[in-house]
Amino acid sequence: MTIQLPVLLWTVICFVLLMLILSRLLFRPLLDFMDKREEKIRSAALKLEEIEAARQEAEEKLARFREEEAARTERLAKEAIAEAERDAAAILASAAEEQRKALEACRASMEAEGKEVAKAAEAGADKVARAYLSALLDSCPAGKNG
Repeated sequence: MTIQLPVLLWTVICFVLLMLILSRLLFRPLLDFMDKREEKIRSAALKLEEIEAARQEAEEKLARFREEEAARTERLAKEAIAEAERDAAAILASAAEEQRKALEACRASMEAEGKEVAKAAEAGADKVARAYLSALLDSCPAGKNG
């Protein structure tokens, strides 16, 4: 096997031409495509990070909002309970006052009825005493004569 210089030279020239053609028509466009794809991937990763940061911020805002709403709801509930307790106390005080007035009216009524009963009993007692005295005098032998 001998080395033939013209074949070697043509082989090198063909190889160099093939490399130039492939470089211009295949390698550069392929590398450009890969660079653009890598840039898109990098851009998408940045957008994903931004979206994730925005999501975390939204979750934090939501958590703060929920805490504030829970605190506000608790405060409103406490205020409603306090107002209901004040209303209940006012109603109880009003009922106690009405009860006191009713008792006073009942006492006054009972005292008036008691006085009437006492007067009636006194008048009745006088009649009973007179009737008893009359019956006694009638039953006595000296009373019939005298």
